[in-house]
Amino acid sequence: MIRIQDRYASAVHSSNLGVDAKTHMSDSDTLGAYGIADRVLEDGVTSTGEPVTPSPLAVPLERLFAGDNNAVYDIVRQLAETAYEHSFRLRLKIGRTEARDIAEACLAWHRSGTCQSCEGRGYTLIPGTKTLSENECQDCCASYIPARWRTPGKLPFERQFRPEWRELARWLVSQMETAAGRAGPEAMRALAPRLDL
Repeated sequence: MIRIQDRYASAVHSSNLGVDAKTHMSDSDTLGAYGIADRVLEDGVTSTGEPVTPSPLAVPLERLFAGDNNAVYDIVRQLAETAYEHSFRLRLKIGRTEARDIAEACLAWHRSGTCQSCEGRGYTLIPGTKTLSENECQDCCASYIPARWRTPGKLPFERQFRPEWRELARWLVSQMETAAGRAGPEAMRALAPRLDL
């Protein structure tokens, strides 16, 4: 069975957004359901007045992972604003520019934190072949990287930020991880009254 996220990824790139009265899962229906989900997750209230946990990042993240790179601007804007507001709770002195820089770095790592040197393998290739060697990658697995930061194949997240910004950066990534996957179920809830289940 095709998931709603797969239908959304297809609908974002569709060249035919015609409405067909015979179906309730056309590209235009799916895009409309995600629009409703965006409003519900932004406001924190369904159309029937039921409260839901607000998650304004959910639909922009879904758009980004469906291939709509324009969503980056929405995500960075929202992350930067929440980073700036959360910095007061952590008693950090950062400006809006620093908050935006942290937001961009967190999104870049969340989107593709794969080590480019070893292409996410954790080990280097034997020169001239496509075979892995016994040598660990020096960019993501080096012994000088503390063990708690070392994940084979992933860029060390903490090394990208000043020590005083690391807690805020980890919090931003956790916000994205919490929001990821919330848009699909909410979009299905918007379509449910029209579906024959």
